[in-house]
Amino acid sequence: MWTWSLNWGDITPHIVIGTCPMTPDDVVRISEKTGASALFSLQHDDCLAYWQIDDDTMRRTAEEINVVMARCPIRDFDIADMRKNLPGAISTLTRLITAGHRTYVHCTAGLGRAPLTVLGYLILIEKHPKQAAIRLLMNGRPGAMPAWEAFYGACYDLEAQYRKSIIKRAYALYVSKVNNDPLLDWKQAKSDIFKSELTALGCQPPKNTPIDFTQ
Repeated sequence: MWTWSLNWGDITPHIVIGTCPMTPDDVVRISEKTGASALFSLQHDDCLAYWQIDDDTMRRTAEEINVVMARCPIRDFDIADMRKNLPGAISTLTRLITAGHRTYVHCTAGLGRAPLTVLGYLILIEKHPKQAAIRLLMNGRPGAMPAWEAFYGACYDLEAQYRKSIIKRAYALYVSKVNNDPLLDWKQAKSDIFKSELTALGCQPPKNTPIDFTQ
């Protein structure tokens, strides 16, 4: 049976994955020990209730020490909910990093939802090849178990949602003969449109940040 302890691992210079803070003191410790200026939670309300985490008190503590807190709730062990909410989570992480934050990403154990979000960011935003992204993830968080079904499902949904934009971009690549291969044109078009749309999408604006995530 899993037992909580506060632990984490560096993934990139801008991303840390770890377990959830349970108390205001944990928020302070994370900030001091990891250098994170933002805490990004994937915990659902059910998680907060089960672990008796007072989110409002945690946020007040974060505000006192100038740490941004953001949250995109995703249900634990729920592939459909992960698939549905992954794009918004990736988008919010993107905005935090773009704003210059070293970001501590967590779910409860820091093994499922948080690694899934970071993996999505590395592949769809930073455009790391899948195997390179996996190596980064596993080097920093060896026990990570991201749900690939949710990742591929979210990509399928994004392709369906933005198909017209992808077709337009693929045609532009084809005409300009960038790749000289229609299949590569389509693959690059998907990558370009996914990154563009995810960067603009957003999830939930942090309550205690000067960054305007609604624009």
